[in-house]
Amino acid sequence: MNAATPAQGTTGASLAATGRASAAPVAITLALAALLAVLPVTGWEGNLRLLFTTLIWTTASIAWNLLGGFAGQVSFGFAVFYGLGAYTAALLITSGVHPYPSFLAAAVVAALASLVIGVPTFRLRGPYFAIATIGVNEAIRVVMNNLQFIGAASGYRVVERAPFNMAEHYYSALAIFTLALLTSIAVARSRFGLALQAIRDDEDAAADVGVNPFTHKLAAHALAAALTAMAGGVYARYAAFIDPAGVFGFNNSVSILLMPVIGGLGTIWGPVIGGAVFGIVQEELAARFTGLHLGLYGALLILVILFEPGGITGLARRLAAVLTGRRATASGPIAAKGVRG
Repeated sequence: MNAATPAQGTTGASLAATGRASAAPVAITLALAALLAVLPVTGWEGNLRLLFTTLIWTTASIAWNLLGGFAGQVSFGFAVFYGLGAYTAALLITSGVHPYPSFLAAAVVAALASLVIGVPTFRLRGPYFAIATIGVNEAIRVVMNNLQFIGAASGYRVVERAPFNMAEHYYSALAIFTLALLTSIAVARSRFGLALQAIRDDEDAAADVGVNPFTHKLAAHALAAALTAMAGGVYARYAAFIDPAGVFGFNNSVSILLMPVIGGLGTIWGPVIGGAVFGIVQEELAARFTGLHLGLYGALLILVILFEPGGITGLARRLAAVLTGRRATASGPIAAKGVRG
């Protein structure tokens, strides 16, 4: 048997390193989920409400990043899917359907709605697409405000034939968060993810090499909508009362968009960091200092845009590069493919 040449040895080492890098995000995700799963029994039970809310927001942040970060399609309309998920789950739970099938039904309804919305809006590009999503968001909010069978503007009360269990709500939020994060990793490592990145970088060039931008954007939109709707459904069950202004509010769309921007667009961990920051700021400061959380969040956004467009993950890469004496480069599970960690 011939000994491996130096080039073959180098290639084998590179492939092994790539394999380890690809497996790392999944391992980190599972370890993070395990850590969060044991927190309720380690003295953190008093903070379950904060953790629950943070997981809901982070799930929506990860979902938006599939479309806005990977594909570069800036949508201001994700409150539509959050609200549709909340109302679908609320109606089904109140009618006696088990909560977990209700969450899945919410995902299906939102995915179908994303196709109805996406077919006309994805004919537009850039700011025109963003403006169209704002219009869709507001139009659907107005419609929901006038539907009497769901309480119209007065809202809808969720009646579940089971006692309130905060731990169960928390684990439901943790499950969809884990699902969203694993989905993001899978997309980032797939040919589908490469196609989305190509669309983000240059849509016309992507079309020239055989990528269908329209169908890929529709698919990413549907996947993101389904995950966002599940987050809305889990929240509706927890809150036991929802109204159009609360779940379809434009401020929700803006918040969902800003979280991955602050954390780091087009990365795996950026939306997680952005969602965690938002959850803590929103829940802790909003109750104690009315209005201060908005100023703090706005100031953080301005600092990110001015000094570190890569978000918190971009800043972390820069600091790591300075500490190790190396130049900052893209890193993550498939850095060679252009998706950063």
